[in-house]
Amino acid sequence: MASSKDLILENARILFAANGFKGTTIAQIAKTSNVTDAAIYRHYRSKQEVFDVIVETYLEEYRKLMAAIKERQKSGYCLLETLILDHCGFIDKRLTDTRVLLNTYTTIPSARAVMDALSTSLFQTVEACLIRGIRDGTVRDDIDVPETARIVGILLLGLNRRRIFWPETPDLARGVVAFCQRSIKS
Repeated sequence: MASSKDLILENARILFAANGFKGTTIAQIAKTSNVTDAAIYRHYRSKQEVFDVIVETYLEEYRKLMAAIKERQKSGYCLLETLILDHCGFIDKRLTDTRVLLNTYTTIPSARAVMDALSTSLFQTVEACLIRGIRDGTVRDDIDVPETARIVGILLLGLNRRRIFWPETPDLARGVVAFCQRSIKS
């Protein structure tokens, strides 16, 4: 059974995704969590702190994923496939959190900071894949690595935004892999 603290976070996620940060109140979080407002304040100082815990946890999990991808012992070319598919899988498992982040990053500074850190982590990981691929001969050596990493990263971020806000969009992850690999193949 989940602790009241975990239940508060889970219900806050759902409410933030549905109503936005400003449209969600502590009273709503308390009611859906079957606790009192005071119980929430025993765990968190404010609604902002609840929100920050959600988005910071998301970022921490994402950074772990990116670090694990960088450590895999594959060619840079194959590693890019792993990165794209694992990134999409991460988003699929955390649709609510991703929606919270995407709905708030333009209006809440802590969400913006997390989104910036997430993007940076993604771009750096794509760069690491490309560099490994150039070194092992599986990626063309005439590409502009930072620019290509940003293009691939932005493509991935856009793909996942589309999948979240337009769920009827077909799964294009394998198509993105094929497109990216054709573009960089040595």
